[in-house]
Amino acid sequence: MMPHRPAAAFAPRPGSAPPRRPIVTALAIAGLVIGLFGVTPTARADNTDLPNAEPRQYILGDPVHDWDFDDADGGGAGGWEPLNDCELEVVDGRLKIRSLGGDPYLSVPVKAAAGSLAIRLRVRSDADGKGQFFWSTIRNPGHDESRQVRFDLIHDGQWHDYLVPLESAADLTSLRFDPAMAVGTIEVDRITLHRGRFHPLEIARIDSADGRRVLIHNHDDQPITTNVNGQAHRLPAAMTTAVELAADAASRVPLESLEIVVESAGLPTLQRSFWQFDPSVAVDAFTHRVGDVEVEIARDGAIVRLHRDGQVVAALAPLVHRDGRAIGLSPESEADWPLKLTGPGVRVTLGGTSPERLEIAIDADDDVEGPVVRVLGDLEQGLLAGVEYLGRGEMSSSRLDIETDEHLRVEPPPRHLTMPLMALVTDRISVAMNWDDTALQPTFASPDWVDHTAGHRMSLKGRRITSTLRIDDGWAAGGRLEDAIEWAVRRRGLPPLPEPPRSAAAQTELSLAAYRGAILDAENGGWFHAVVPGVRTMPARGAPLADCASAIFRLTGEMPDLPRLQYGGAHVNNSTSYFVSGRADQWLDIVNRQAANLRQSQLPDGSYRYDGEYRRGHFEDTASGVCGRPAFLLLEHAHLTGNADSLSAGLKTLRFAERFRTPRGAQTWEVPLHTPDILASAHLVWAHTRAFELTGDQQHLDLARRWAISGLPFVYQWSDRPIMSYATTAVYGATNWEAPNWIGLPVQWCGTVYAYALLLLAPHEPTFNWRQVAEGILICGEQMQYPNGPSLGTLPDAFALGSQNRIPADINPGVLVDLRRRISGQQDALAVAHAGPHRVVSPFPVEIVDGRAEIRAPVGQRYQIVIDGSRIVDITSQGHDLISLAP
Repeated sequence: MMPHRPAAAFAPRPGSAPPRRPIVTALAIAGLVIGLFGVTPTARADNTDLPNAEPRQYILGDPVHDWDFDDADGGGAGGWEPLNDCELEVVDGRLKIRSLGGDPYLSVPVKAAAGSLAIRLRVRSDADGKGQFFWSTIRNPGHDESRQVRFDLIHDGQWHDYLVPLESAADLTSLRFDPAMAVGTIEVDRITLHRGRFHPLEIARIDSADGRRVLIHNHDDQPITTNVNGQAHRLPAAMTTAVELAADAASRVPLESLEIVVESAGLPTLQRSFWQFDPSVAVDAFTHRVGDVEVEIARDGAIVRLHRDGQVVAALAPLVHRDGRAIGLSPESEADWPLKLTGPGVRVTLGGTSPERLEIAIDADDDVEGPVVRVLGDLEQGLLAGVEYLGRGEMSSSRLDIETDEHLRVEPPPRHLTMPLMALVTDRISVAMNWDDTALQPTFASPDWVDHTAGHRMSLKGRRITSTLRIDDGWAAGGRLEDAIEWAVRRRGLPPLPEPPRSAAAQTELSLAAYRGAILDAENGGWFHAVVPGVRTMPARGAPLADCASAIFRLTGEMPDLPRLQYGGAHVNNSTSYFVSGRADQWLDIVNRQAANLRQSQLPDGSYRYDGEYRRGHFEDTASGVCGRPAFLLLEHAHLTGNADSLSAGLKTLRFAERFRTPRGAQTWEVPLHTPDILASAHLVWAHTRAFELTGDQQHLDLARRWAISGLPFVYQWSDRPIMSYATTAVYGATNWEAPNWIGLPVQWCGTVYAYALLLLAPHEPTFNWRQVAEGILICGEQMQYPNGPSLGTLPDAFALGSQNRIPADINPGVLVDLRRRISGQQDALAVAHAGPHRVVSPFPVEIVDGRAEIRAPVGQRYQIVIDGSRIVDITSQGHDLISLAP
């Protein structure tokens, strides 16, 4: 994920992290079967409608070809041949694939008629990345992206079964299997190519507040006669039909499990269950009070409702269930608190002594789901840390950030979560759930498009589930998501800093190796911003990048001999090289012109707008990230030069930006405007910190803190891999809405910009350990640097947590150099001092004392300073230099 690289650089390549087709399984459910009557045709749902929590069922047909490897010898492998980055061997009737790199694939000839097909396979793997099948046909003999399908492979060393549907317009002639995108071992027990098709009917969702209407879509081009819960209906072709369900004769209940059964001649039966929750129905219950929250516990243990100010604001409904059936629980004593409840194979404890904190512990003999937390009210903010970051009225698992099947994030892989936190802020209440066991499976749907019942839904799945709920004011009373984030981080504590991967001296040498090797373009006299070994360079040729020269100067004390400098080159600007090579006038001209252009493009309301290709789907043409970058650049210019126009313009943008709630829209060169983004947090932390330094206005420090907290859910605060703690997820979405999907795939350079902004904030804001967060991100980045090979010393664009593989492009380590020096108390970039009317910019530490600039620099070092944004002074250092600021 690199700034402004060419579009061609993002064309998905075999083995990249791309979109997938779902692995389709039948859902085993049980519950209440009720009568129904009546049908009402409606228009077919489009992508803006609620997602379907259950994928469409696949009907497997006759096998076309089977590879079981029982009779294959080690040389033939059943006809499969390695084509790239892999070796094959048949051992004990299994095909063993040794992946040797980031793009392994193998191929086999096959004959199969065109049409709907599916590949079944049984695999275990310790590699990483998506799986992918390509196919060639009699019309198109090669393998390319127009004939491929991707799917999720689980790389946990255990056996798993997969079903991968595909559609071919012509007869197949070969299959190609890409089993990973990392080094590792993949074993295949069997691969079978089948005929098949998707079930023509799909239970879309419950479509009424009381759960008495179900939407069923007929995908076929012919009507289908079917029985829905025992009643016959004719479903029109290519339409969604609303089937009205008859109400049970019994009175309404607060919670019930509603089962839908669809039976059609010649087709597999469809089944699906929904929980229906009605907060208006009275419960036979007893109560306890936790702070301002009245906890109402049903005597059968099925449901717990939370009241504030006499109103139901949330519920645990059901408290715990197994396979769609609530588990009856009996309290040992209704008067006790903590409250202990027991049921068949389940033991539950409810407690909590802190105000408005509810502790829930579930100990079950088998897998259960619970608590199923339902939060009532209109959504203002929502978070599933690492996966979803929602604003007012937004929907989880939408296609606004990912348009492939990966947009469904209701049950993400636990390793995609950066911290164990789910939170919902509505107009009525704020509820956050935090837990300790990061192996538990979270679920998250806002609004509740899983059960299509009242409120928003979040839950945990497992056997031993311990969680804490934080219940606080809703948006209208001042409740904010940032409060929940900070609470969760403090409850668990920041993770300890990772062990630095090497000594300080070795770290210096490693970073220097990148400038002397991987990114060096000796022929053209400069460096590349980033490289992909053997594939491409970025840009097409090197340049005398000022940030690279600055890093080399800081590491060696010597300025490279260059005929010119090109501004930039790293993700955090470092212009030291201009000041130690006699080019401060060039630097001043560049930053003045940059600021003037930003002021000129600012709209009258202080905003900046974006209306490019990645605007699609977002509710407006601006975002926190769109405004955050120009704001910090303008205020950085005011910080360096004292320019009053830049200060005024930057403050005006920050006033406009107070309307934003979600960090998003900072990388619209490849990612949708709507997509949550750590760079938006970073830029607004930076901007508000500079605004505070320039104005002394406490509100800016408060807002810098708020945006700093907004960035914490992008930072991994747990680990089950050697390199993982303090890794940073850059965006909660995908490049070009499709691939790569960056969720769960850290991009550390984005985190380093956030870390740098935190180090600017930390001296002013002592209430949180921002320095530790920044240092953790830095050390994680140093761990990710290539320790050997052609990309020695560079920082990979992305890092696969599961396989611990580094993924190009490989970036110059400039920000790591700057962060390490700043963390160590050394000068990293330009220093600024101001007192009274004077402001001095220097490449070495500077203070203003009695109308003079006091600068400490190496004896004999030639350098320049800029005084009051205009006057340049040349200096040959005496070690302790005293420069009069008088005109």
